[in-house]
Amino acid sequence: MDITRAITSHVKSASFSFLTADEVRSISVRQVVNPILLDNANAPTIGGLYDPAFGPMRLDDICQTCHMNHFECPGHFGHIELPAPVFHPLFMNHAYSLLRGTCLYCHHFKISKMALAKYTAQFHLLEYGLVDEAEIIANEQLRGPHSAGVDVVEEGANEDGDDDDDEPLAQLQNDNQPAETVDDFIRRIRQAVHRLTAQARKCGMRRNADKGMATYSARRDLRNLFLKDIMRRRCERCQAINPTLRKDGFVKITERDLSARDHAIHEARGIKRQNVLMDRPSTMNVRDTNGQTIRADGNEPDSESTIETAITLKEARKLSKEAGDHTRVVPASECRANLRRLFANESEICSLIFGRHPIFGSTPAPSADVFFLEVICVTPTRFRPASVMGDQTFENPQNELLTKILNTAFFVRDCNERAQVYQTKANYPVLDEMNEQQAITAQKQWEIDRRAAMDQLLSAIMQLQVSVNCYMDSSKNPAPQRQGQAATPGVKQGLEKKEGLFRKHMMGKRVNFAARSVISPDVNIETNEIGVPPVFAKRLTYPEPVTVHNYELMRQLVINGPDVYPGAHAVRGEDGTDTLLKNLSVEERTALANQLLTPQGQTSRQARGTFGGIGGTLRTPVINKQVLRHLRTGDILVMNRQPTLHKPSMMAHRARVLQGERTIRMHYANCNSYNADFDGDEMNMHFPQSQMARAECYNIANTDNQYLVPTSGNPLRGLIQDHVVGGVWMTCKNTLYTRDEYQQFIFGAIRPETYGQGGRIRTLPPAILKPKPRWTGKQLISTILCNVTPPHAQGLNMDAKARVGAKYWGEQHKEEEMVVVRDGELLTGVLDKSQIGASAYGLVHAVYEIYGAESAGRLLSIFSRLFTMWLQHNAFSCRMDDLVLSSEGDATRQKILKDGATHGLEAALNNVGLGDEDSKAPETHRNLRVRLEEVLRDDNKLAALDAAMMSASNKLTSSVISSCIPSGLWRVFPENNMQMMAVSGAKGSAVNVSSISCLLGPQALEGRRVPVMVSGKTLPSFKAFETAARAGGFVAGRFLTGIAPQEYYFHCMAGREGLIDTAVKTSRSGYLQRCLIKHLEGISVQYDQTVRNSDGFVLQFHYGEDSLDVSKSKYLDRFDFTIQNFESYRRRYNPVQLESTMEVEKAPDHMKRALKKPYKYAPVMSVYSPARHFGSMSETFAQKVEDYVSKNPRALLARKKKDSASEGVPMQLAHPKLSTEAFRAMTKVLYHRGLVEPGENVGLLAAQGIGEPSTQMTLNTFHFAGHGAANVTLGIPRLREIVMTASKDIKTPVMRLPILDGVTNEQMRVFCKDGSRLVLSQIIEEATVTERMMPKTPASGYQRQKLYTVRLQFYPADEVKQEYNASTEHILSGLEATFVPLVEREIVRELKRLRRDQVRQSQSIGRGETFNESMAERDADVPIYRNAAANDSDDEEDERLSEAGDDDDDATAAKRRANAGSKVSYDDAADAEDDRAKDTTDDITRAFNDADDIEDGDEQALSAQKDVGDEAIDARVTELDERLQNESKFVVSFRFDSVAGAWAEFDLQMLNSTEKMLLINVIERVCRASVVHEIPRISRIMIPPPVPGDPSVALTAEGINLPGMWDFGFGVVDLDRIYSNDIGALLYCYGVEAVRAAIVSELKGIFDTYGIGVSMRHMFLIADYQTAFGDFRPFSRGGLADAPSPLLKASFEMTMAFLSGASLFQEMDDLTSPSSNIVVGRPVRSGTGATTVHLPLAAAA
Repeated sequence: MDITRAITSHVKSASFSFLTADEVRSISVRQVVNPILLDNANAPTIGGLYDPAFGPMRLDDICQTCHMNHFECPGHFGHIELPAPVFHPLFMNHAYSLLRGTCLYCHHFKISKMALAKYTAQFHLLEYGLVDEAEIIANEQLRGPHSAGVDVVEEGANEDGDDDDDEPLAQLQNDNQPAETVDDFIRRIRQAVHRLTAQARKCGMRRNADKGMATYSARRDLRNLFLKDIMRRRCERCQAINPTLRKDGFVKITERDLSARDHAIHEARGIKRQNVLMDRPSTMNVRDTNGQTIRADGNEPDSESTIETAITLKEARKLSKEAGDHTRVVPASECRANLRRLFANESEICSLIFGRHPIFGSTPAPSADVFFLEVICVTPTRFRPASVMGDQTFENPQNELLTKILNTAFFVRDCNERAQVYQTKANYPVLDEMNEQQAITAQKQWEIDRRAAMDQLLSAIMQLQVSVNCYMDSSKNPAPQRQGQAATPGVKQGLEKKEGLFRKHMMGKRVNFAARSVISPDVNIETNEIGVPPVFAKRLTYPEPVTVHNYELMRQLVINGPDVYPGAHAVRGEDGTDTLLKNLSVEERTALANQLLTPQGQTSRQARGTFGGIGGTLRTPVINKQVLRHLRTGDILVMNRQPTLHKPSMMAHRARVLQGERTIRMHYANCNSYNADFDGDEMNMHFPQSQMARAECYNIANTDNQYLVPTSGNPLRGLIQDHVVGGVWMTCKNTLYTRDEYQQFIFGAIRPETYGQGGRIRTLPPAILKPKPRWTGKQLISTILCNVTPPHAQGLNMDAKARVGAKYWGEQHKEEEMVVVRDGELLTGVLDKSQIGASAYGLVHAVYEIYGAESAGRLLSIFSRLFTMWLQHNAFSCRMDDLVLSSEGDATRQKILKDGATHGLEAALNNVGLGDEDSKAPETHRNLRVRLEEVLRDDNKLAALDAAMMSASNKLTSSVISSCIPSGLWRVFPENNMQMMAVSGAKGSAVNVSSISCLLGPQALEGRRVPVMVSGKTLPSFKAFETAARAGGFVAGRFLTGIAPQEYYFHCMAGREGLIDTAVKTSRSGYLQRCLIKHLEGISVQYDQTVRNSDGFVLQFHYGEDSLDVSKSKYLDRFDFTIQNFESYRRRYNPVQLESTMEVEKAPDHMKRALKKPYKYAPVMSVYSPARHFGSMSETFAQKVEDYVSKNPRALLARKKKDSASEGVPMQLAHPKLSTEAFRAMTKVLYHRGLVEPGENVGLLAAQGIGEPSTQMTLNTFHFAGHGAANVTLGIPRLREIVMTASKDIKTPVMRLPILDGVTNEQMRVFCKDGSRLVLSQIIEEATVTERMMPKTPASGYQRQKLYTVRLQFYPADEVKQEYNASTEHILSGLEATFVPLVEREIVRELKRLRRDQVRQSQSIGRGETFNESMAERDADVPIYRNAAANDSDDEEDERLSEAGDDDDDATAAKRRANAGSKVSYDDAADAEDDRAKDTTDDITRAFNDADDIEDGDEQALSAQKDVGDEAIDARVTELDERLQNESKFVVSFRFDSVAGAWAEFDLQMLNSTEKMLLINVIERVCRASVVHEIPRISRIMIPPPVPGDPSVALTAEGINLPGMWDFGFGVVDLDRIYSNDIGALLYCYGVEAVRAAIVSELKGIFDTYGIGVSMRHMFLIADYQTAFGDFRPFSRGGLADAPSPLLKASFEMTMAFLSGASLFQEMDDLTSPSSNIVVGRPVRSGTGATTVHLPLAAAA
C-alpha cells in the first residue's frame, strides 16, 4: 500500500446487526460435514474444516474457489448445519428475559395496552432526539371525568407558538365530559407523537440522526426499564397466570408447573395454552378484566359466545397455591416459537427496540431468530492457520471446538433416529403371541427403552448447546477444567483482553519504517537532534519526488544503490510500481537514474493493454517519480519511549547520522520528557512518509515546541547534573577568563556554522582592563544571550531567584541569590537548576516566552556545549573531605544526640498520661510498662504513640541537620563539591547529604514506626517495651562512619516498602490512566470556544473557565516581566494587526461595567467571544490587572500626571516608564495569544495530566497525622475512589467543621465530647454474668427457670464526666434505649442459631460435610449495630432462606456467590467497588430521610445534661425497673447505684428448657454496640493540630451526616462553610454544583499532598465530565456504557458484551470518536485532523 497517496473514499459509519441463517448459507461456499481434517498424506479433506474451498492452507496451495494463491486469496466462509436450534450463548439472558415477560397464552407482553402505548411513544420520540418530550409522555395518565386542564404533551409540542394546522395548545374539558378510555388515551398519545415528530422534521431533525450521549443514555435507560417492567407473573391482557421459568446456566431453560389453584382459574376462565410448535395457532376465547371476551391470539372475537366452564372462579380460588412439583425442560425450538409469535403480535415495539434501521437495504423487520442458532459460520482457513513443524501439521485450537460441534451434531442426529423408532406404531412390540405376563414385561421394557432414547436425545441436545457455548465463549463451559490447564479460547476470548483482536490488532497497529534500539547519551549533538546509527539509516527510506531542483542528488543516490550510504533502495514510477535496486548492476542503476525525469508513458500500469497508448487515460500523472532514498541528516524522526504516559513521550527530532555508532544517541535534556535513563532503556524510532506528516513534525511535534508540559505548563526539558554544576562555577564572581579562553568558549558553544550564521559574532568588552584584560563568567552568558536574541527583538529583562540561597554566599555576596538580567546582560546571580534546568520562570523559560521555542532550544544546546567545554577544562569530583564534619560540627552532633537520648521516654510518658511523673522513679517505669502493654493491644492507641515518637524523632533529626549542615562541614560551599551538587540541584538533596554526614533519622513504614512483636520488642536484641528512639527505628548512625546491624535491618525494611510500592502502583496508575483516556479521548475545543465530546455534547462553554491554554498562559500573570519586556512582546505579536482584524471596543466597555457591578452584568466572555472581540477575558484576570495597576508594587508603570506632581524633578532615564494604557493593551494581547486553539484535544491532555503524575504517588491508603487527627485516604486509592468508581461509600469520610467566632476552646472540647460516639464498652470497667437455677414456684407454673444476673461495673462517674461529658442520666438513657433491646434481640438470635446448628448437625449424621469459608463467614458474628434504617425483623435468616429458594432466580446464582471471593480479576475490582457504591445509594438516602427522627432523640439526650439529684435518679431507676418488667421479654429486675453510679444489674429469666448458651459473649457484643450518645454515622469529632500560617479554627469529624450536623452544630459550627470529602453526601444534600467544586478540591488536595503541580483546567474538565448529567459518573466501563459509539466501548473492556449489545439492538457507529477512527484506520478528527482543506475544482468544459 502506498501510504503517501490519498484515499479517494473512506468509511462513513459502521452498523451492527446479524446474518440470518439463510444469509450464512448464501455466503458459505461449502458445508462442513467431515470431522476429519487431514488425510494420510497430510492433505486437507473435502468437506472438512480445512477444505480447499475455504482458502489455501499452505503457502504453495491454490484456492479452489477464487483460484488465487495464499497471499491474494481473501478467504471464504463455510458453515455447519445444526440438527436442532440452540440458544445463542451471548443472548440467552435476553431471550430468557423476553420469555419471562411474554404471556405464553396470548403471546403479548404482560404489561397493559396503555403502558405499552406509552413505551412505544417514548421510543418513537427518542428516535428524533426528543428526550424532554419523551419524559413528559412517561408522566401522562388517564383523564378522569371531572379533570379539566391543559394537555401537557400538546403544550410542550407547540411552545414556539406555531398556529398551523395543529390542534390548539390547550383543550379544556367540561365537567360533564366522560372519563377517558384506554383506547382514547392510546389515540391521544399517538396523535401527540405524530405532532411532535412532524414538528421535529419541520425543524430539520431526521430519524436516528441524533447520536448524542443524552439521547443514547435515555434510550438505554428506557429499554432497561421496559424489559424490567414486563417481568410479571400475571398477564394484563388475558389475565393468564404464567408458569415460572428457570435458567440453568447457559444450557437450558426449565418450566415449573402451575399450582392447582392457577389451573382451576384458567379452567374457569376458559384459558388454554396453545401448541406453539404447530404451524397454525388455535384461537380461543377468554375473558379480560372488563368482562369482554377476546381471543387468545389477541384479536377481537367474531361473536359474543363464551366457553362454558366446569368450575367457578370462587371455587378455584379456594384451591392450593403451592406450585406443582413437575418441571420440564423447554427446548430451544419451543422458546423460538414463543418469541416468534411475540414478535409478530408486538411488531411495533419490537422493531423499535431490536430493529432501528434497515439492514442491507431491507425494511426494519425484527426477528426472534437472533436469539438462536441453527447454523454455525466457519471462518476461512487463513484465520485458522495450521501450525507446520517439519512433516507434521497441527490444527488450530479453534478447530478443536468446531470439530466438537460437528461430532455432537452427528450424535444428536443418531439419537434422533433412535428416538424416532419409538414414535411409529409399526415398531410397537407384537403382543398377540404373548401371554399376559410377557406382554406386560414387553410393554414395560419398550417404555423403558423409549424413555432412555428420549433422555439420550435430550442429553445430546444439551451437549450440543454446551459445545456451541464453548465455541462462542469458553468460560461458559460447565465442565471443570483440569488443574493448571486453560480452556481452549473461544470467539469471545479472541476479541477481549490485551491480547484480543481489538486492543492488539486494531487499537495497536504494526507499522513499517520504524526502528528500535538501546539509547546512549551524547552531549555533542543538539538537544533537538537524535543520533542515528548507519545500520538504521540504510534500512529506513523516504519516497522523495524527483524534481529539477534535486535531480542531480537523486541521480547520484540511485547510482549508489542500497549498499552505499547515502543511497536508495528503489525507484517508484508514476503508476506506483517499484523498481528495486538491490539486484541491478551499476550500469543498470545509472541508466535508470538518467530516466528519473522522463515520463513513464507507455510502460506505465495505466498503458498496459493499449495499442501504442491509444485507449489509455489522457490525464497527466499528478506525481513525479519517487526515489526511496536512505535516511539522511536533517530528516525528521518521531521518537517514542514506552510507556507513553503523556504527549512529550512522543517528540520529533532531527536526524543526525553518526558513522561508527551502533546505538541511538540522545541528548541529556530530553530525559525528563521521556522519563528515560541510560541503563539499557530502548526507544522506538518512526520515519514519517508523507509531506503533511513531516510538516507537522517539523513545526508542531518538534522537541523545541514541547518545552512546556501540558500537565502544569512548567518546563520539562533542561540541563541536568554536571552541566548544572558547570553553570554555577562558570557564573561565580571569582571566575575570570583570558581573551583566548573567552573566544574559544564563545565560538565552541555558539557554532555559527551549524545554524547557518554568517558574518561576525558579537562580543562584549572585558570587565577588567588592568593589569590584564579579563572576562567574567557572567559575561560569557551575556555574550551568548546577545547572539541568541533575534534581530527584531530587544534584549531580555528578567528577575528570578536562584536555587542557591543567600546564606550559602555569605553576607557580602547575598545579592547572588537573585538572577538579574537587563537588556540581555547577566548582572547578578548564578545559573543553577532554577535557570537552566526544568524549572519554571528560569532563564531558558524566559527566552522561550519572549523569543519563541526555536531560540530556547538553541540556547539549551549552546549552554550544553559551553558547560561541557568547561568540564573538559576543569575537573569536578567529590572527595572524602567534602563529607566530613569539622571538629566543632562533630561535637555539636554528639551533644545533640546525647541530649536527645531521653526524648523517646518523654514522648512515651506524655502519650500514656504520665508526663507529670518523675521519669527516673521505679514506680513510674512500672506504670509505664503496664500502660504500654495496654497500648500495644489497641492499634489506635499504638498509632497515637507512634505519631508522638515519630514527632520527637523528627525534631531531633532536624536539630542535628540544621546544626551541622552547612556550617558544621569541614569544607564549606562552594568549595565543597557535595554541597555544590545538592544545593544547586545538580544531583541529590539535603536528605542524601545528611544521611552521609549526620544521621539517617527515623525509619517509617507506611507512616508508622517499626512494628512491635507480641513480646513488645521490635527486634530480639532490644528490651520489651523499650522507649528509646533507637528501638523504634531511629537510626543515629551515618553512612560515613557506618551503622549498626539493627539500624541496617530497620533501614532495609523501609527500603523494601518502597520497592513493593513501586511494583504495585505501576499497574494501578496505568489502569487509572487508561480509564481516563478512554472516557476523555473525544473531548476537544471547537471553533466557538466550547469544549465538546465527540458526539457534540457540550461540557464547558469556555475551556478551564477562561479559554486559556495551559502552556501559553504561564507568564500571563507575571506583570513585572511583561512590563520589562514590553517592546519585545510588541515586536513579536504586532498588536496593530490584531486591532485591524478584531472588534476592539465592545468587550472593554462591557468589562468595565461588569467589574463594577458583577451581579448586574453578565460575564464578558459569555457575551463576546474572546476569539473575535479584543479585550474579552475572564473577570478574574481583569481584576488582577486592575489591582496591579492601582498598586504598582515596583513602580514600573508611569503614574498619572495628577499623581506625579509631588515627585519633584524627574530623573533622566534611559527608558521611560510604561503607561497604564499600554500595559492594559499588552495584557489583552497576551490573553488573546494565550487562547486555546480550536481542535486541541483537551480531554487527552486532562487524562494525561491526571494519570501521568499518579505514577509518582504511593499506595498509602491512610495517612495518620498524629493523635487528634483523622485518618485520610490518599494517593492512588483516593484517586480511584473519586475518578474510577465515583464511590458513594468512601473508606474514610471526614467533615471539616469551621467554628464560629466567639466559641472558646472549652466549648469546642465539650462539643467534641458530645458529638463523638460513646458506647457502653468505653465506660464499663468489668462485666460479669452469674447463672442460677431457680426453684419451682407457683409464679413460674412450677417449672424450673434459669436466672442470669448481669452486672456492669462502670468507671468512676467523675472520670466519665470529665473524659466523655456523660452523666448518670445519659448512662440510664443508654441502658434503656439501646442496651436492653439489643440484649433481647441478640439472645433471640443466639437461640435461633443454636437451634439451627442442632438441626444441621442432626441432618448431617452419617453424611460427609464440606467446609466452605463463605458459610463460615456468613455464620460468623457480625456487628449488631445498625443505623436507624436497620431491619426491624428478627427473621433475617428465614428471609434469606426464602429468597434463596425463589424459583425465578438463576440456578447458577448460588455458585457465583460462592465463588465470587476467589474469582475476582484485577479489572473487576473497580466494578466491585462500583456496584457496592450503587448498592449503598439507597442506604444513604434512607439514612438521610430518617435523620430528623434520629436527631430528635439526640436533642432530648443533650437537653438532659443537667444535674439530677439523688431523689430524681432513684425515681428514674424505679420507673425504669417497672417499665422493663412490664415490657421486656427476659428482664425481670433492674438495679442501679443511685449514689455513685458505679454499677448496674439486670436479672434475665429464661426457661430451663432453653438451650445452653454463653451469655457473656452476647453481653460483650451488646456493650460494644450500645450507644450512650452519638450523632448517627459520626464516630468522633476532634480538634486537629493547628496548621502553620492558617489562623482559622475548624474541627474534624470522622464520618458523614450533614443533616445531623446542621441540627447538632447550630450555634457552634459555621454551617455555611461546612465541608466533607464524601462527594456522594454532598450530591444528596447540596446538589451537583457542590459536587463539581468538591471534586476539584479533592483532586487538588491529593496532588498538593505529594507536591505535584497539575493545572486546574484539567481538574475542571474532569469534574465537568463527571457531573455533566447531574450525577456523579465514574470513569469505568459502567460510566462508559452511555457512550453512543460501540467501537469505543468495545476497544475498552468487555468487547463481546458491547459488540453483542450493539448487534442485538442494531446500533450504528458514526465514527466520530477517536477509538472508532483508529479501529477502521482513519485519522482522528482532533488536533491537526480537525480541519479539512477543500480544493475548488474548475467545471469541465
